[in-house]
Amino acid sequence: MVDLLTLVLAAGKGTRMKSNLTKVLHPVAGKPMINHIIDVVTEMRSEVVCIVGHQAEAVMSELKDKDVNFCLQDKQLGTGHAVRQAAKYIKKHQGPVLVVCGDTPLLTKKTLERLIDKHKLNRAGVSVLTAYRENPSGYGRIVRDNRDDITSIVEEKDADSETKEIKEVNSGVYCFDSELLLDGLLSLTRENAQGEYYLTDVVSYASKDGARVIPVMIDNTEEVMGINNRKHLARAEKVLRQRINDYHLENGVTIIDPDTTYIDSQVVIDQDVTIYPFTYIEGQTRIGSDTIVGPHNRLVNCEIGSHVELKSNCNIWESIVGNNCLVGPFAYIRPGCRIEDGVKIGDYVELKKAVIKEKSKVPHLSYVGDAEIGRGTNIGAGTIFANYDGENKHKTIVGDSVFIGSNTTLVAPVEVKDGGKTGAGSVVTRNVPENTTVVGVPARVFKKDKNEGDG
Repeated sequence: MVDLLTLVLAAGKGTRMKSNLTKVLHPVAGKPMINHIIDVVTEMRSEVVCIVGHQAEAVMSELKDKDVNFCLQDKQLGTGHAVRQAAKYIKKHQGPVLVVCGDTPLLTKKTLERLIDKHKLNRAGVSVLTAYRENPSGYGRIVRDNRDDITSIVEEKDADSETKEIKEVNSGVYCFDSELLLDGLLSLTRENAQGEYYLTDVVSYASKDGARVIPVMIDNTEEVMGINNRKHLARAEKVLRQRINDYHLENGVTIIDPDTTYIDSQVVIDQDVTIYPFTYIEGQTRIGSDTIVGPHNRLVNCEIGSHVELKSNCNIWESIVGNNCLVGPFAYIRPGCRIEDGVKIGDYVELKKAVIKEKSKVPHLSYVGDAEIGRGTNIGAGTIFANYDGENKHKTIVGDSVFIGSNTTLVAPVEVKDGGKTGAGSVVTRNVPENTTVVGVPARVFKKDKNEGDG
């Protein structure tokens, strides 16, 4: 049995986001904000229950690969009502119950573990993560007694003028004793300004029942910032990206200008990589050691090997680049490409579903689509792999040690076998045998290697 049960509140619509997408699915640093908090709590050996409501199916689909249970809140009647939906999980759990919100992507494992440790140490009925704000407007206020325990949390709409002067506020993160939480949920009413079941009223219930309710104040108030609108989203994005860049800097990555470098949370970068400004590294991208990523690059869900140089203004999507490669500038590598070791992909080259084998070159101004290029082959400037006949895509195969002359058009399906050559401007519509040179429009055999006999 796990020691901790975590309830993640993710049922609200988030109307202030002004979006057709439910709030918790808006991405922050490359993944939906709900994933940030789910990833943190699952690291804590906790059973996790997510309370969903608005766009429930979409949220559940996003978390389908996570070890998470779900409860549905049909009507959004407040935080207390949301937690009630998880009553069956609370009943079978003995020990602390952590409650967090799905719109708090900045919360860290360290902070949550500190809250739980304080809760256990003080044998509290409820522990509340609190924060000090010079301008507490909009937040529930923390009311303490002469022992500094919490007696109540008063929502702003229900607060009198004196209570509104309090600058210690509720973060919306709690740790409850499971039995006390169950009893407190049964006591909730909707007698308040918003007509909702407040989870904060369980605090008052616990205090009146003689249980300790302790505040655990957080130093870094950024962590408990909830995302309620696009401004909050932008602020959270900046904070998370700074954390990500700091992590990579501390682990041996050179980032020339962190303020203009955007790295998603799931990216893996090895030591001694250098990243120039205005670069976007997204999704599940991995970059090997001693690679240079020049300015204005965008890498999405791709794997880049070691000792690679990506010159400026390259776009690489869902593809693999091997070791010791040179790419760009202005290269566009579309999904499904595999570039093996020692390959050069030059300026203004576009690849799509292409395999380029070891030590081959596509130096500049070429389109290579639905193709396989062998080892040690050179593709001349302006070469077009004409892969589309108006209805279907077809594949081109170019063998090892082939020389394709400038401005050649290879009309798929076609194959140029090992050692083949094309003259500049050729249009190749038929297979080219080994060690054979073809020229013209359409291309015809010009000569064969003497070792191959007459053509």
